[in-house]
Amino acid sequence: MRRDLIAAAVALRIGAGQAMAGWTVLAGRCLFYVLIMTVLSALWDKVAAEPVQGAIRLPAGGLVLYVLATEWITLSLPSVHLRFEDDIRSGGLEPHLLRPKFYLLQSLAQNLGGTLVRLAALGVTAVVWLAATGREGPPAATYPYLFVLGVLAVTVGMLLYALAGLCAFWTRRILPVMLVIQKLMFLLGGLFAPITLYPDWLRKIAEATPFAAHLYWAGVQALHPSGAMFLTAVAWQVLWIVLLSLLCVALWRAGLAKLLREGGV
Repeated sequence: MRRDLIAAAVALRIGAGQAMAGWTVLAGRCLFYVLIMTVLSALWDKVAAEPVQGAIRLPAGGLVLYVLATEWITLSLPSVHLRFEDDIRSGGLEPHLLRPKFYLLQSLAQNLGGTLVRLAALGVTAVVWLAATGREGPPAATYPYLFVLGVLAVTVGMLLYALAGLCAFWTRRILPVMLVIQKLMFLLGGLFAPITLYPDWLRKIAEATPFAAHLYWAGVQALHPSGAMFLTAVAWQVLWIVLLSLLCVALWRAGLAKLLREGGV
């Protein structure tokens, strides 16, 4: 176990190094973040400026900070699902099984390393964008909370993507699974608007899902900073990280058993 953790730490460092080496790609991602926030902020400013009688009341100050946080997390995620799909379908997985390192843990750690670099770069981009546009950001004391929630949120998202990738053991193509997960992120994660705007019954369901742990809790902390809400968010995120990790291991073992029994997918 100790050797696996040391190997995972090395893989995490390699993943971070690879992300920094590809700085041109990282710069492009930051530029896209600026572009999409410019468009979405203009949209939400327009919506907030023209309230409709009888419509749901939007939070004071608009939803720009909320969307800024959720897009920060979304754009930091790795394409770990595509790597799993390629390795499982192409037979590239077999050489890894002969090595003493746990392939699943190594892959997740390496992807997490790159994700943390992107999270940092996009976080700096968000602060610069707020300063350049003259918008008021969250209170300074909120930034450490957002950092913790952001790291936990991308871990939840990466595990959701990993689950989709591991489905390749049975489905070969994971596009349908990914489409379902992405739509649930929109609906239950509250990608563009807080789930607190939903009816109570739907809000309660959404808050208990991994999709809210992935996006909503960090986003709402940027909009309405609160120590109590931060602790609630961390509890939900840690819970889902543990459950999704166990589910990933279970899928991996079941898929590997199928692969060894049938000789291919």
